[in-house]
Amino acid sequence: MQSAESLKKRIEMEQRNDSKREAPSGTATIKLGDDSGSGEILVFTSLCNVYKVQKKEILDKVQALQKIDLEPGERPIYLTGEKRYKGFLIVAFENGKIGKISMGSYQTEYARKKLKSAFNSESRLIFIELIEQDIDLVSMSSIKKVVVFNTSLINAVESRTTKGVQLMKPKDGSVMIKVSRLENTKLADPEYYRKSDSLNAIGFYLKPGDEV
Repeated sequence: MQSAESLKKRIEMEQRNDSKREAPSGTATIKLGDDSGSGEILVFTSLCNVYKVQKKEILDKVQALQKIDLEPGERPIYLTGEKRYKGFLIVAFENGKIGKISMGSYQTEYARKKLKSAFNSESRLIFIELIEQDIDLVSMSSIKKVVVFNTSLINAVESRTTKGVQLMKPKDGSVMIKVSRLENTKLADPEYYRKSDSLNAIGFYLKPGDEV
């Protein structure tokens, strides 16, 4: 078993190497969320499980990886505090769909250490993040179409295995390849790509010089 320090160094190195990538189930990168104001660390994995570790048992959230027993072939993809189970978990998939799961659906009466079916498994996960309030996100398809939207356009659900709603409409066999926070992109005119009324869009071609 790796030491907490070696795990931490590995994660930091992976984050430096993949600082512009947000495809949690397609890479070895472990995405780290904020754990302030939380009593538990949630470890979401490539097999759609979520493990819970009490913060009082560890010095930092990286050490949570030492407290869980992963299944064969399973790897952690996202570590975050539970934020007292307030807010929403945003999950986006390669098939162009996006879900907004109420964090209360992950809360249990007893201190369970593992929950199965933490998110839908029908399409490859490309984005996962706990948000406390609605934010602007940017999505991009394999044909370089881009959509800027606010998560307020997505209705929150209690079902952890929601398939989500159609964010990007496929065209000529395209798939959604990336979702990022707006502030982590380089768009000269973000409003050009904005969908402010509804989703299910093909999007707009990425302009020269813009980066998602």
